[in-house]
Amino acid sequence: MNSYPIELLVQHAPLMFVAGLDVPPAERDPFRPLILRLREVLTSRPKGLIWDMNRASAFNILLVDKNVRFPPRKVISPSEQNAMNPHPHSPLSPLIPTSPLHPDGLIAPVWVRKHVELVPSVYVLFLKLWESPPPLSPLEGREQEMEEERKHDQELATELSQRKRTLAERGIKLTAVLLASRRLLDDPGLDVRLTFIRKQSSLDARAALFVLSPVSSNELQEFVKSLTEALREPSIEYYTAHSKRVRRKRNKHSSSAYSGYQTSAVATTRASPLRPIGWTARYEYKLATFAEFRVEEEVARKHYEDCWNILSEMFNSTTLLPPRTKRWAEARVLADSLNIKVYKFYLYNSEHPLALAFFNKHIRRYCELSKGWGMGEETFEYWSWLARQYRILSELLEIALRSGMRLPELVPQIQDDRPVPQLGQEASPAPGVNPSTVLQHPGYYYLQAARCTEERLRRFKTIEEAEAAHPSPLSQSPAFNNEKKVDHWELILELYSKAYEHFKRFAAGHTRLTFFVAVHIATTYHSSGKHDLAIKFLERIVKVYHKEQWGLVLKPLLGLWYESSKQLGDIQSCIRLIFERMFASNAAESEILAQDLLEILKTTKPSSASEPLVITLSPVENIVPATVLFYESQAGIGVSTPFQLHIATSTSSCLHLIPFSSLTIHFSDNRSPTIINRSISEGKQQTIRLGDLGDDENACQSVDCAFDFIPGATTIFYGQVSSSSAKDITITRLTLRVQQNDWTIDINCDVNPLPNAEPMWLVSPEPNTKFIPLRRTDTSIVQFRPAPHEFKVDIRHQGKALVGEEYPIDIIITSQDSRILDITFDLLLQPAEDDTVHYISTNEERTTSLLRGITFNDSLEPLGATQRTIFLNAGGTGSRILDFSFQSRTRSPASQEYSDEAKEHLETLVIDVVEPIRYSSQVTYSPSRLGLPSSFSYFSQLGEQAQTILEANVTLMIECTAECKLEVAEMKWTSMGSSRTTLLDSSLSPDSAGDLIEWRSGDAFAVDASIGIKPSEEPNDKPVETRLQSPVRLDVLWRRADNTHPNIPLATTAILLPELYPPQLGLSVIVNPPATAKLHSPFTLSIKIRNSDPLLSADLSFSLEPTDAFVIAGMRAGRLPLILPDTEEALSFNLIPTIVGVVKLPLFKVQRVEVEDSSRSETVEQTRSSSSTEIVPTIDERWNAVDRLGRNVHFYTSDGQARAEIDLSLWLAILVLA
Repeated sequence: MNSYPIELLVQHAPLMFVAGLDVPPAERDPFRPLILRLREVLTSRPKGLIWDMNRASAFNILLVDKNVRFPPRKVISPSEQNAMNPHPHSPLSPLIPTSPLHPDGLIAPVWVRKHVELVPSVYVLFLKLWESPPPLSPLEGREQEMEEERKHDQELATELSQRKRTLAERGIKLTAVLLASRRLLDDPGLDVRLTFIRKQSSLDARAALFVLSPVSSNELQEFVKSLTEALREPSIEYYTAHSKRVRRKRNKHSSSAYSGYQTSAVATTRASPLRPIGWTARYEYKLATFAEFRVEEEVARKHYEDCWNILSEMFNSTTLLPPRTKRWAEARVLADSLNIKVYKFYLYNSEHPLALAFFNKHIRRYCELSKGWGMGEETFEYWSWLARQYRILSELLEIALRSGMRLPELVPQIQDDRPVPQLGQEASPAPGVNPSTVLQHPGYYYLQAARCTEERLRRFKTIEEAEAAHPSPLSQSPAFNNEKKVDHWELILELYSKAYEHFKRFAAGHTRLTFFVAVHIATTYHSSGKHDLAIKFLERIVKVYHKEQWGLVLKPLLGLWYESSKQLGDIQSCIRLIFERMFASNAAESEILAQDLLEILKTTKPSSASEPLVITLSPVENIVPATVLFYESQAGIGVSTPFQLHIATSTSSCLHLIPFSSLTIHFSDNRSPTIINRSISEGKQQTIRLGDLGDDENACQSVDCAFDFIPGATTIFYGQVSSSSAKDITITRLTLRVQQNDWTIDINCDVNPLPNAEPMWLVSPEPNTKFIPLRRTDTSIVQFRPAPHEFKVDIRHQGKALVGEEYPIDIIITSQDSRILDITFDLLLQPAEDDTVHYISTNEERTTSLLRGITFNDSLEPLGATQRTIFLNAGGTGSRILDFSFQSRTRSPASQEYSDEAKEHLETLVIDVVEPIRYSSQVTYSPSRLGLPSSFSYFSQLGEQAQTILEANVTLMIECTAECKLEVAEMKWTSMGSSRTTLLDSSLSPDSAGDLIEWRSGDAFAVDASIGIKPSEEPNDKPVETRLQSPVRLDVLWRRADNTHPNIPLATTAILLPELYPPQLGLSVIVNPPATAKLHSPFTLSIKIRNSDPLLSADLSFSLEPTDAFVIAGMRAGRLPLILPDTEEALSFNLIPTIVGVVKLPLFKVQRVEVEDSSRSETVEQTRSSSSTEIVPTIDERWNAVDRLGRNVHFYTSDGQARAEIDLSLWLAILVLA
């Protein structure tokens, strides 16, 4: 940006003059620290800012003397001094002969400087407020001091009044800041003094008078901030007044016939004055400048852009602005400055596309104009101007980015759902971004500036050579002479270096453009003769390109490096670069490189004759394209396997011109390399037999044979290799040795197969060559491995495993090897699908997942066998997967040490697990056979252990589902620890323990159990459904009947009895008749009235209806005593049958008496009349079995349906025999 006046580029801020802050010479002055800090704070904003992020609140503050003088406002032209009505003008107006713009200038930088540095918008004057010394005594009078105060205040007011009068002529705001001590601030008469000073000096009532005392730094910052905020509005008013004045002059100029220049005879003899379009451009620039002072950026940008458009129009006419004149040069500088101003304002508002668009518009417009000025693309002046524009844009972006501006993010646009085009229609274009319309980082524009500067240098050299051959007036022009003084190379390097730094900063993982710029830097260093610096850059670039295998890109870089090395006299680098350049050279270039190499070898000597020069070529620079083939992918240790080495040289190769003495083959193991000494031979294709090269302990170190690298021919070396140990072998590197005079050069080349080339194996050498393809994945490597261990694994088991048993699995290893093998194995039990707990075990260990290092009892002798048994215990049905990993190692009989690595053999076993026993159960409920206590004995039995009130009859049906026979050793009950249930009896014989019972598949076994249910210990329980645990479970101890393994423990299958849900029986009448009776013989009929309700008592009455079939003895009707909860009452009647056969018993009816409201009854008769009755059901005890819902199982099914064809003839009936 130094190419343009700083006044035309600086960011304008309102100008503030600050006077009265001269540093007191006395060190003890109480205001000296305050003044020093004030000067520091007020001048903290840097001067000449191009980019200012704080421009909205910034002031351009200058410290001036109190007696500062302003430049004159208006002067009268000498030609009008004798006129009747002279028109004064600004000393910088083109109408004043002494002006630098006279007679046709537009805008001079000195005009901008006047408003930036010489004429302020506000004037701040710091003055000390006089303060009397403190009184010596409180009784001392203050009349004399007050008189002195009034005198000093009057002098201060007079000074302010004179200063205000001078500033008011220019419309400048005056603000006074009075410095006072802290003691004076507490003086009650301070306000009176300040009011007097303000009125006497005619200061404004707003933002015109401040008082400041010595304060801290933070408070001082706040004071300065409040001062500038208060003066912001007066400064804006000042520049607004200037804008109005300029706008009136512009409007007057455009509406009148006044052309803006003198029409006197004296004036007409001078140069042509400024035209009206020039005056318009001048006014637009002034309006833009004053708007920028007011921080009205949109208005300022519009006026700047209008001024730029007017200038573009003026440049169309060579009459208005003749090329290569002073005014033309000034106008070009002004146009470029306007361009910078406009796109800077766009950047302020983050309108990056508009900023770049206006920049490109300026470039296109003035490139077109340059052709008409004789400064087209063929001149160095054109490229100098273009480079300057790109550089200024880069520098502005660099400053803006440091100040916090952010570049636009280039992210891929999401493709919207576009309709599929119909047949014959074109698809709509995909969304995207044109990179040329997107603002880039500064490095991109530094790069453009550098390339324009390179073109500038090229054009200048062309013109300079033409002028040297045929001189013309151009050689005497100032532009040409100035161009000769420019250090172009230094300028190009500076621009490329800045571009390089920015590309590194904004690389974000993409370094390709960074290296592109680095290549240009290296090229510039080379062209400028700084070959050592060029080589430093080339080393770093070539290293990366080697790694990334950019072959074609490397070719020009290596040539550049070669030329720089020649200039520096680095012979060894030249030799290395010759070989590196051979890979991408054509036949003619390769021949030249070979000649250069031979010339170097003949005319120079190495720095060290004892050590060879070693050159290692990268894979991309390989001049010996070699392919290694091994016929077998795997071979035994000590067994020779064939290999072939194919070297196919290109038609442009120059290896036949280079005096190679030998070819060295390097294998991947530690064996000595094989050296093939060379002798010259002829032929398009060569097949050279190397023989057996041995193993790593007895390798063949030298072979003599005839071979040559003929262009377009393929040389094939074939032989055999072996190894004494297990390893992978390949050929890793080839070394070509060149011996010429005193030089010995070793060229190391990696062996890389040709891409996408099918490996072809030579099966018949010359003259009748024949090839066959090798169809393997990797033919360039051979694996030497020991002979495999020969043994057979046999895993035996008994079909399906049963849940709960220790299931034996036999592992039998049979040797088929001639060596002694030590075999161990690991066993992994995979998790079950339903997370069932299971485990595997040996005699020593048990685990649910993995057993490691299981050994066999003996080593596996040759052709011998060994066995090991493991046990599986599956906790549930399903499939169990066992993974076996057998590790075998050979052991020497003499040393008893392992002679090789372990070999692994994998086996997988799947075992199905089934249940050995299947069972079902049925539960019915009946009243307790022991009965309930009577109401009379209820209270006497409180506190005693509760007896059973209900019995659950459980029937188990057990079926053998195993496919094999089972030996059942015992079936026993095991307590489950229930408090409310107990086992009363069962059908199992207690003497059956120890007797083995054999069950076959399908055999069934039934077990009955009677379980007593006790009442709840909490008497207030609500009558809801209760779930109780059975008191016992049935354990069946069994094993397989055909088991061959001794000491296998019995398996236990636990059969859980179902949960009990005792029904709520409530109140019932149970009749227990005998099975038969004899005619005319009396028998006793027992009847129980049972109250099973745990909460309610029962008030009952009964009646026994007479019948012709029986004679009844006893009371036939009556009132029963109150039956308490969980008690019963027993009745008995003597009956004599009179009829033979199945006879229904007399109807015994029990009714429950419920009193509706006995508290209001006065007599027994009233009580009986208010009661209601409920019939209590009568049950035959022989048929008394119910389910959990209280339904009689003899009459209802489990799903609640009534049973069909029920015979009720015996219900509450008796068989009477004669």
